[in-house]
Amino acid sequence: MVTIARQIVTLSKPRIVVLLVFTGVCGAYAVAGGAVSAAALIAVIVAGSLSAAGANAINQGLDADIDAIMTRTRQRPVPAHQLRPSLAVATGVAFVIAAVALMGALTNAIAALLMLAAAAVYVFVYTILLKRRSWNNIVIGGAAGAFPPLIGATAVTGSIDAMGLYMFAFVFFWTPPHFWTLSILLRDDYAAASVPMLAAVTSQRATAIQIALYVVLLLVMAWLPVVSGFGGVGFGVVTTLMSIEWLRRSKPLFGETTRKQTLSAYKFSLLYLAIVFLVLAVEPALPWA
Repeated sequence: MVTIARQIVTLSKPRIVVLLVFTGVCGAYAVAGGAVSAAALIAVIVAGSLSAAGANAINQGLDADIDAIMTRTRQRPVPAHQLRPSLAVATGVAFVIAAVALMGALTNAIAALLMLAAAAVYVFVYTILLKRRSWNNIVIGGAAGAFPPLIGATAVTGSIDAMGLYMFAFVFFWTPPHFWTLSILLRDDYAAASVPMLAAVTSQRATAIQIALYVVLLLVMAWLPVVSGFGGVGFGVVTTLMSIEWLRRSKPLFGETTRKQTLSAYKFSLLYLAIVFLVLAVEPALPWA
């Protein structure tokens, strides 16, 4: 029983779940000005964790064949024959259903529907439709990871507003450069599995150009809340500085780069999202905001 529980936790990709839930919590606080109800907070954390874990489990059940080819993923429970693909999918579906029900019970129907939409995009749009067919897989399918802050905001407000949509857009445009940096590290794996991630189907320089363009876009987006009147200068300044540092760390990707340099840019992209969303969440509660 303990072994099965451990395998289910592995299926959930807990490190990814933590980041997704963190952006969801930040989304809730960003629109609430620092005062989020206990029910909304529990829903965002618990239902958000269940939904993300469920979508990840379904993904691994459906992708067992290519996961078995890639060095990075072949030790996951399904390709390692520790769990059947059907059990992974069934577990994931149960998690998503429980998550949507909990979100609806503790917050509102709109937030629950958004949570269902996030899982559907990850499973049907990314995993089934695009992942094996198009290098745009992470551009379009990556929208699934942009839902948590929108869900968090909607759980508090009961409606889809400008701030929630902005946070969705920000994560949407953060996802490609983050994942394409990882794809440079794993391009041989993706090529072996015939998964057309950008770095596996084009040159590293072309991939680096796309990464830089998206980071510049994020830099520009940092000031949209300020000019639109629903964000503070602090967020703009911090995000600008973080974007410049991300560009600096990505510069080696334009030429021959070491694994250490690429990994540095990839890890920084994770820190980037955590820091800018933390600022976005706490700034409305500051005395000068």
